[in-house]
Amino acid sequence: MEAGVTLMELLEGLHDPRSARGKRHPLPALLGLAVVAMLAGMTSYEAIVQYGKERGGEFLKLLGFTTRWGLCKATYSRVFRRIDVADFETRVGQWIRGRLEPGDAPHIAFDGKTARGSRDRETPGVHLVSAYAPDVKAVLAQLRVDAKTNEHKAALELLGVLPIKGKVISGDAIFTQRGLCAEVIEGGGDYILPAKDNQPTLVQDIAAAFAEPLAGLSPLQAARREAEIERACEVDKGHGRLEKRSIEVTSSLSEYLGADWAGCAQVFRLERERRIGEKVEREVVLGITSLSRPRADATALLRLTRGHWGIEINQPEDPRSDNLCDAGRAGYHRRRRPVGVGRVERQKLSGPRRHLMLNNDSTYVPPRPQFLRRTH
Repeated sequence: MEAGVTLMELLEGLHDPRSARGKRHPLPALLGLAVVAMLAGMTSYEAIVQYGKERGGEFLKLLGFTTRWGLCKATYSRVFRRIDVADFETRVGQWIRGRLEPGDAPHIAFDGKTARGSRDRETPGVHLVSAYAPDVKAVLAQLRVDAKTNEHKAALELLGVLPIKGKVISGDAIFTQRGLCAEVIEGGGDYILPAKDNQPTLVQDIAAAFAEPLAGLSPLQAARREAEIERACEVDKGHGRLEKRSIEVTSSLSEYLGADWAGCAQVFRLERERRIGEKVEREVVLGITSLSRPRADATALLRLTRGHWGIEINQPEDPRSDNLCDAGRAGYHRRRRPVGVGRVERQKLSGPRRHLMLNNDSTYVPPRPQFLRRTH
């Protein structure tokens, strides 16, 4: 995408399914207001409409509105159930990626989630695979899949859409597939992926690399084995809990695994320990990465694995909401959530809370997302 293409220019190319009779507002204007309002923190149809009205006629004219009359939440309800959701999301994703400089998103995290509110009795929920950039807190692209078993195929499709050269790709264990690793390496990127029950042989190999040395090893052999392992640790304390994350990394399996897993340079063992009062929770995660030790030591890998949690933390889990687009097809967005423009919540709250304003003050402007703070 050309850097000079604006959001409105991209939205103008979207097909308008409405009939000419009774059409009052241009489709690009309606969608442009929705995008801007959601980036400002609005989380319902009503909040989007009031956001536009409170900023006056000049603001609406800049978005392409010819009149401010008749703008209501029912209009958005009808529009978002009839437009081509995939095309809309693609265009918004292109605009977001066009706002990023080459070094703004060095890490891309893949994750699959079932959209909240998309399940209706016998109708299964809509599953989405998203590519999230933790450094700028933005969803760069996402695809709808029929079931969790198709996440791997969706990830391969996202790799064909996103510029991954020089990027580090991370994901859940379901993405730890030989084909995905080969695709990332072929595209000029790197990967860091966990190994779980879906790859039992890989788990056994990695676990053996960090197991206690055999009794038959000589002191010299034991010392050499220990020297191959690099360690790092970090501790966070706050909100009544203590979290400790430690990682062990070795490149001793690079040749052995490299023939089967394209580009594999290191394996790691990550242990997370959380203490809340007397309660202690521990989790051990094994994984592989194509990043060699000179490019990413134990401290760097610890940071990258923690960065992947951003998409887990920021994706909503509460099932109580309605979808901006029919059946939740276009993603998700909440205040302090990843910047994706596809879902809102209808919250039965008072006006000031629903619109995220202080004392209903129309001069209040929420902070801009990080990737929009640059001036061009």
